[in-house]
Amino acid sequence: MEVDAPSTSTGPPPPPELPTLSLEVLQIVKDAQSIHGLKHSDYQRYRQYCSRRLRRIYKSVKFLHGRGRYQKKQLQPEGVKDVRHLHIPLVQAERAWAYAMDLKGQLEDAPAAAAPKRQHLVRRLSKAARHAGELVALASARCDARTQLEAEAYSLWMAGSVLLEKESDWEGALARFLRAQKMFGELAKVGSLEQQGVCKHFLDQVEPTIRYCNYQISRKGGAAPDPASLLESIGDGGSDLLQSKLASLAAAAQAQRAAATSELHWAGESYRVREDKIRIPLTQAQELEAELEGAMEAEGAGAADLEARVSLHDRAINAYGEARSAIKSQLALGQDSEQLRGELLALERAVQGLQLERTVRRNRFLAGDAEARFARGLRRALGGGKAGAARERPAKAEDVVRLYDSLIANVVELNDLAALLGGAAGEMLMDECSAKQAHYQAARCLFVAHSYLEGGKAAEAEGLFDRTVQRCQQAASKYEDCAKPDVAATADLAQVQEAAAAWGAVAAAEQRAAELRDKQAAQEGLQGMSLEGEGKKRSAGQAFLAEEPDRFESFVGPKGVEPRITRVPPALRTMPVRPIFLDSALNYVQAPNLSHRLPAKSAAPAAGTFSRLFSGWGAK
Repeated sequence: MEVDAPSTSTGPPPPPELPTLSLEVLQIVKDAQSIHGLKHSDYQRYRQYCSRRLRRIYKSVKFLHGRGRYQKKQLQPEGVKDVRHLHIPLVQAERAWAYAMDLKGQLEDAPAAAAPKRQHLVRRLSKAARHAGELVALASARCDARTQLEAEAYSLWMAGSVLLEKESDWEGALARFLRAQKMFGELAKVGSLEQQGVCKHFLDQVEPTIRYCNYQISRKGGAAPDPASLLESIGDGGSDLLQSKLASLAAAAQAQRAAATSELHWAGESYRVREDKIRIPLTQAQELEAELEGAMEAEGAGAADLEARVSLHDRAINAYGEARSAIKSQLALGQDSEQLRGELLALERAVQGLQLERTVRRNRFLAGDAEARFARGLRRALGGGKAGAARERPAKAEDVVRLYDSLIANVVELNDLAALLGGAAGEMLMDECSAKQAHYQAARCLFVAHSYLEGGKAAEAEGLFDRTVQRCQQAASKYEDCAKPDVAATADLAQVQEAAAAWGAVAAAEQRAAELRDKQAAQEGLQGMSLEGEGKKRSAGQAFLAEEPDRFESFVGPKGVEPRITRVPPALRTMPVRPIFLDSALNYVQAPNLSHRLPAKSAAPAAGTFSRLFSGWGAK
C-alpha cells in the first residue's frame, strides 16, 4: 500500500525585513527655518520653500497623487522604504505651521478682519499637528529610538501650539509644552555636540510659552498647577519607557563612538586601545575636551560661566581616571602575554600623562581667573574700577599662590612621568615641564611679593619682585630651548616680568616713604620732649577731653577723627622734688636752751637701809 508523502509546501514567503531608518527631525527643522526666511520672520517665504521642497520629494520618491485628477495617497509604514518618505509629513507640518504664523502676523497688522483669519489660523495649526502625529506613527514603526523621541517632542510642541492659539485649555497646552520640554532636555544630554545644541535651541523656544501659560492660569485665579499631575493628564505613564529609550540611545551612541577610538595619541606616540572598558571612558574624555574647546572658541575666555568650565575640566579628568582604573583592573588579572602587558603599561602612562595635562589646564584656568579678580580688586582699591564689578568675590594674593603651588606639583609629577617615557618624546616633554615649572615659580613669587606688600613689609616685597624678574628671564631662556616654543606662555611670562618690575618700583617707593615717616616721627618726638612741659601747643584735633574739658573741640575733634577722652599712657610732666639736707649742717646748728620749760624737782624723803641697797635698780 502506498502512502502519500506529507506535503512540504508552505505558504508564501515572509516579506523581507525592512531596514531601520534614521531622521534628524529637529536638525532638519532648525536648518530649514534658519536658512529660508525665519531669521527675518518671513513666514511666507518659508511656506513657499516648503511647497517647492514637498513637490521635489513627491517626484523623487514617485509618490505622486495621480495624473490630471488629484487622488490622495495615504503613506503607510510598510510603504516607507526610503528616509525621504519621512520628509513628507515633516515638510507638510512645517508648511501648515508657517502658513499659520503668516496669518498671525496679518492679524497683528489688520485686526479688523480678526475672526475669519483666526479661525483659518487655528485650522492650519491643527493640520500641522495632524501631520506631526502622522510622522510620530511612521517613526515608531520604522525608525530608531532617537528619531522616535525627536518626532514625539516635535508633535507635542505642535499640539501645544494649537491649544495655545485656541485659548480655551491652558492646562492642556501647559501639559504638552512641559512634556516637550522634558523630552528636549533629556535629548540634550545625549548625542553629539550639534544635536545637543539643536535641542537647547528648541528648549529656548518652549520656555517662553510655558511662562505664558502659567501667567494665563494665574490670571484666571487658579493656583499654580502641579507639573506631575499635568503630565499624567496627557498620559505620561511612559516615563520609564522614555528613560529606557534614552539609556539605550546613549549606550548605542557611546559604543559607536568608542568603536572609532582604537588608538590614543600622546607626546607624539600612538597607543593601541583593545578593550571596550578602556575605550569608552577615553571616548568620553575626548568628547568633553572637544566640547570645552568649542565653548572656549565660541564664547571667549572671560564670557563663559566659571563653574561650567570647571565642571567640564573635572569630568574630563574623572574620565581619564576611569580609564586608568580599567587598565589597572586588566593588569591585575594577569592573564595577558608579556607583549599585551607592556602595551597596557605604556597605555597607562599615556592616560596618566593626558590626565595630568588636563589637570594643569584646569588649574591654569583657575589661576588666570583668580589673577583677573585680584587685578580688578587692586584697581577698585586704587579708585579706578567700575562700581558694578564690586559684587564679585575678590581674590587674595594667597589664593593665587595656592593655585600655583598645585600647578608646580602637577608639573613636577608630569616631569617624572616624562623621565619614565624616555626617548626623544620624553626629552621634549621634560624640557617643556622645566620651562613651565620656572614660569609658574616666577608667577608664584610675584604674588608672594604682593602678599608681603599688603602686609606692610615693603623691603621683603621689593626683594621678591626683583627675584620675580630674574626667574622670568630664566623661564624665558628655557622656553627658547624647547623644540616647540609656547608663544602664549612666552607672552604671559613677559606680562609677569613687566608687572614685577612695576610693582618693584612701588615697593621701593613704599620702603623709602616708610623710612622717611619713621625719621620724621623720631624728629617730632625729640622736638616735643621738654623738661618744662608740653613742647608745643596741640591743635583741636590733638586735644583730650580730660585735659581741656571747657573746649568742645577737644572731645569732638575734626571730621573723620575719633574722639579723644584721655591720654594713654599719660603725658610726662615736670614735678618739684624734696629739698636736699646735708649732715654737715648739724654741726653749725645751735639748739635753744629749754631747761626753763622743765618741771621743778621736789625734796626726796629720807631713804632706809633696804631702799638704799636697791636704789640703783630701774633708774634712768
